[in-house]
Formats: sequence, C-alpha cells, structure tokens
Amino acid sequence: MTTTLSNAAGGAPFPPRPKAIASFLASEDFVPGCQTLLYSVKAHLRAASKDEYPPEIIVLQSSKISKNNDAVHSQLRYFCDRIITVDHIPIRSRSNNESDQSHVQQWDENCGWTKLRLFELESYDTILYIDADCLVTKDVSHLLHVDSSDTIKRFGLLAAAPDIFPPDKFNAGVLVLRPSRSVFDDMLSRLPTNDVATDNRNCTSYDGGDTGFLNSYYPSWYNDMPSYSRLSFGYNAQRFMHHCTFGKQPKYWDEGIEDLRIIHYSSSPKPWEQLTSSDATKSNGGASDLLEKNERVKIQQSTTTGALERMWHTAYEKSQQYHKKEMMKQQASSQANKRQSPAAAAAAAAKPKSKTKPSIHQLVHRRYKQLRKEGFGTSQAMQTARDEYGMNQEYDPCQVVGQMFGLS
Repeated sequence: MTTTLSNAAGGAPFPPRPKAIASFLASEDFVPGCQTLLYSVKAHLRAASKDEYPPEIIVLQSSKISKNNDAVHSQLRYFCDRIITVDHIPIRSRSNNESDQSHVQQWDENCGWTKLRLFELESYDTILYIDADCLVTKDVSHLLHVDSSDTIKRFGLLAAAPDIFPPDKFNAGVLVLRPSRSVFDDMLSRLPTNDVATDNRNCTSYDGGDTGFLNSYYPSWYNDMPSYSRLSFGYNAQRFMHHCTFGKQPKYWDEGIEDLRIIHYSSSPKPWEQLTSSDATKSNGGASDLLEKNERVKIQQSTTTGALERMWHTAYEKSQQYHKKEMMKQQASSQANKRQSPAAAAAAAAKPKSKTKPSIHQLVHRRYKQLRKEGFGTSQAMQTARDEYGMNQEYDPCQVVGQMFGLS
C-alpha cells in the first residue's frame, strides 16, 4: 500500500520539512555497528547545495534500552543530530509451529516491529533508513530525492534494493520512505497474528521479521511500483553473497555489483562480535542453514578474517578516532566559553542599550541558520550558536529544534 497526495497548486506555503538519514538501535549490543555506520555516512556525505539544508542524521532507539543509558548517548552523540526514543512494538504471540518463528531469535526479543515506527515520523519529508549492521562506501544522500520527478507525492515505501533470494523481494535493511501516520496505523492493523477472524486481511512474514512483513504489505514492489523504487543490489549488498562466491568466483562481487555503495553484514556473527572456534559450526539462522556443515564452517570463519570484515574494522577504528577528536574539541570549547563569558558579559554591559537591537534569541536564531547552511547538524548548530552568545545553560536541543520547525 502506497498513499499518494497531489501537489495542489496555490496551497498555503509552509517551510520544507527536513530530510533524514536514519538507523535503528534495538539493543546496546549494536552500538559499535551503529557508530561505524553513522561515521561512514558522515564520511561520504556530499556537501548540501546552497538552497537546501543537509539531511539530519538520526537514530531511533528502542524503549527497551534504558532512557538513562548515558553510555549509549555518549558514544553516539557525535555521530548524529538526534537520538529519538520510540516505544517498543512486540511481536504478537505466534503458533508453536517452528516455521512461523523468526529465523533470528533476537528479532522477537529486541526488535519486534519497532522499526516500523519510521513510517510515523511525519516531521521528516523523506527518510533514508539503513540498518545498524551496514557500512556506507560512497555518498547515498541522492536517494533522498529518488522520487523528485513525480508530479504526485507518494507516501510510505518509495524504494528498496532486492534481497539475495528471491530477487523479486526486497530486503528491509535499506529503505527510502516518506512517513505517514495513516500508513503506519494501517501497518499496525495488519501485523501477523493468530486471530483467525482477521487473518484474511493481515499480512504474513515469510522470515518472521520486518522484511517479510513489508514485502507482504508492498506486494507490488517488483512489478508495479515505479522503476526508481527498485534500487540496484549495490545499495544493499549482503555479505552472505560475498562469502558464498568470492573465493571461487570473485567476479560475482567485483563486477556483478556495478556500483557498490552499502555493504550489509546481515549474517551472523557481526563484525564486532568475537567468534570462538566452537561456535563456527553452529547454525545462526537464515540462508546459512541451507548449507552443509563444512561449507558453513568456511563461511563462518571468513566472517572474522575476510576482506569485508577488515573493511568494517578499518572504518570502526576511524570512527573511534573521530569520537575522541570531537570529544576533545567540545571540552576545549567549553573551557574557552567559561573563560570568555565574564569578559563578554562586561563588554555587553558597557555598551549603550538600543531599542532596535535584536534580542539575544534573534541573534542565536540567525547564527543557527548560518551554521546549518555551513553544514552543521541541528544539535551542533544550536549548541554552537548558544555558546557563542553565552547562552550555554542546560536545554533540550530536540525541543528547541522542534519549536523552530513548528512541531511543539
């Protein structure tokens, strides 16, 4: 289901809603992955043109993670503009039939259907969503304009890349969407359930997770949606294909993927996890279950020493260095503000007051807009503007930005 809305001429002018690049954090275990992803997004993000704001980089954090988890916020705050805590949506009780269960147990426990909350974030015009176990290798911000040629504005799913198999299904690790509360509410009403009375309308999920559900909800993705809705495999290149083919026929990966932009470490173990030799022979669910034990061992062993894993670890080390550098910059800025604030206050007191002088809030607002055009994120721009004018007391950046966009 894709909701559409005509661009009515002569409508009341409103400021454009920001666009966003988002990820989802379901548990603390994925913080290293989320950090590395966000760093790779920032490292390859092109500079915004003069007539547009750069996209906000946001993280949806499940309410299953403690709201007071300072460690998570401390680790991710330098890589994103906002961390939005969203209520967990549990997976409803399933039958005892093993085929009805998720092929990854952690989905039921941590993720549930919470990722679907992306579709209710109407404060954003368009969202490019990327799973936290992905790595960006080139700029992907152009995907936020994937439907710019449309004369009718579409809501819900705009674009996705094919899964490994079947290829006429998409993988939900990378999605381009336009949020809509009505689409989100409809999704919730059609989640898989054991209720016989509603099963004729409800969607199914062939993998027990969001990918299977969204393919059931958008069955026309491959055949009937616009051609731009079908992104190439290079926008969601899954590591499992590399492990299955690269050793014997590297051209499948090197030449078969024309434009590699996002690597998806969708299989287990994740690059940041330590794998013991005894675990290598165990099944981790998913496509690897279809392989013989000896083949599974080879693939599992490559997940700790392969080229893609080395690529991820290189990006992780760079993200750690970036985190340290940004933390030191903030500490130096705070110390400088403490030294300068008394002098600035004395200088301001010595100047004659003018009735036409802009208020401090107007000055902060002007400076904020200037910094945003220079490429600063929303939180960083507001904090810097307030610091420069001595307004460095505690405040809620999300609330301030929301007020500026008329959201609160």
